Amino acid sequence: MAALFAAYFAGFGVFLPFFPVWLDWIGLSAAWIAVLVSAPLVVRVMTTSMVTDAAERFDDPRKPLLALALAAMVAFAIVPAASLFAGGPDLIATPWVLLVVIGLMAVGWNALLPLSDALGIQLSRQSGADYGRVRVWGSIAFVASSFAAGAVVDRYGVQTVPWLVLATFGALVLVCAALPRSFVQPKVVSGPGEVTRKPKLRSGWVFFLRRKGAMSVFIGAGLMQASHAFLYGFGSLSWAAQGFSETAIGMLWAFGVFCEIVLFAVSATIIARLGARGLLILGGVGATIRWAIFAFSPDLAFTGLLQILHGFSFGMTHLALITYVQRRARPRELRAAQGVYGVVSGGLMAVATLAAGPLYAAFGAMAYLGMGAMTALGVVIIFVNRVRIPGGARVQPTCES
Repeated sequence: MAALFAAYFAGFGVFLPFFPVWLDWIGLSAAWIAVLVSAPLVVRVMTTSMVTDAAERFDDPRKPLLALALAAMVAFAIVPAASLFAGGPDLIATPWVLLVVIGLMAVGWNALLPLSDALGIQLSRQSGADYGRVRVWGSIAFVASSFAAGAVVDRYGVQTVPWLVLATFGALVLVCAALPRSFVQPKVVSGPGEVTRKPKLRSGWVFFLRRKGAMSVFIGAGLMQASHAFLYGFGSLSWAAQGFSETAIGMLWAFGVFCEIVLFAVSATIIARLGARGLLILGGVGATIRWAIFAFSPDLAFTGLLQILHGFSFGMTHLALITYVQRRARPRELRAAQGVYGVVSGGLMAVATLAAGPLYAAFGAMAYLGMGAMTALGVVIIFVNRVRIPGGARVQPTCES
């Protein structure tokens, strides 16, 4: 399970910091960069819930994971492969061509994370494993890959970025193919003369609409996660405009996620003390402070210090959402519920990313203030709608609602 998270987030460690830089390098405008960076988020809204609902029908979760990883790798391979053919670089630099390729890639890539999170929750229920200590390997891989990618790009040039992303997809496919049989859910056993039936499947939207408080949790957490849109789309470009080197940019990304690693390592203690609601509120306040100061383009040392707040803005909100779903979702709702949250947060992130392009072109780093407003709204939603996790704040491995 740790290897699955590591392989998935290694791709993010290259894609998030450096793919927008590559898009800028091939000559695309800020508006087109915003469109292309938001494309996976739009696809998430359109397809992830359907894919995760369909995945619930497999007793063997390895099958949809491998199929989705293969689909993402094959689709994205078009980008670096184009450089090997005459006229290919000009073709792949066409925004509409890139939009189609990235959209196809996103169908597979987007659904992998909620399915992996759901599998992690399932295994923690079965074995008592600490989700945070497993998920932390994804953050470690993000740090390693972003740092390594920054060094490679610094030495060999921005043209290496698509090849680096493809390499991480290849690693993800290998990990999915090697997942053990112990991940397969046990079949429902019937008594003599009884017909074996699987439990009735319900769409994740049923969970979202019928569980008291689910809507406010998903929207509040979604706003906090979506506030990262400007950072993901234009953070590296903004830092480069300040004169930071690619290596320094990679280190900034790596340090932010290192702080996330520390949080995940002590997640059980923090969840027990603060609960899901406390995590969401504290994470949102930390994010608001982070974006408000980023708007004024602090120097490299202060920017690095502010990256500590990534543990709040991303880490705490993610842990809170996982805690909530683990407490509220029934066993066969896990993947679907995670998929619906992916749709909600992805929709909000897509809107924020599309807005980030024009905002960056008009205001530069001051556009971070808009992201701060999003997190503040998320905090208000969670604060006003008091969300209670049944049975206390701590996530127990075998608890079901």
